[in-house]
Amino acid sequence: MLKPVPSAKQKFIDTALPLFADRGYFGVSLADVAGELKLTKQSIIYHFRTKDALYGAVIEDIATRLDGILDVVMAAPAERPQDRLDLYVRNMHDHMQSKPQDARLITRELLDNLDRTETGKRWYLKRFLDVSVALMAGHPKWAGKSPAEQTAATYQFIGAVCYFAISGPTLSAIWGKDRVQEIRAAFLPTLRDQVVS
Repeated sequence: MLKPVPSAKQKFIDTALPLFADRGYFGVSLADVAGELKLTKQSIIYHFRTKDALYGAVIEDIATRLDGILDVVMAAPAERPQDRLDLYVRNMHDHMQSKPQDARLITRELLDNLDRTETGKRWYLKRFLDVSVALMAGHPKWAGKSPAEQTAATYQFIGAVCYFAISGPTLSAIWGKDRVQEIRAAFLPTLRDQVVS
């Protein structure tokens, strides 16, 4: 089966993602994205009037992937609440390991956008965060906790998954690839013990 050819708009989003992930919002211009595709800045402006619009489309694209994870988790049969939370933890971990640029950009979006928080009009990650907290709150371990504690636990989990997904090169340089492989094998079981057990 042939893979569908991405639209011009999607090509801009796909090209901008690694640039924003590596350099942050303020480190990327529309000309940088156009240059990666060997196009003019005007070709991007045709689809995205501003850099903010392009950045929003990139974050929305990531949010759509994360919402897909949530949809799978919420649709899965679960005999116990811990089963659903466990599936969420595993799927989030696997996604971030396979798409570390998503993890990097989410980390930047949640931590590194002080100037944008004052002008942001749409928060694409809100549904993802809200449903993630609801999954945590539905687990017996977290059900008796306050909404603030449930949110804090969720945020710590998301941070740990994203941080680990993007730290492989640094950890390999510090401890070597063999030790990082051992850490990688232990990471998910350890995380599941903290969040689910």
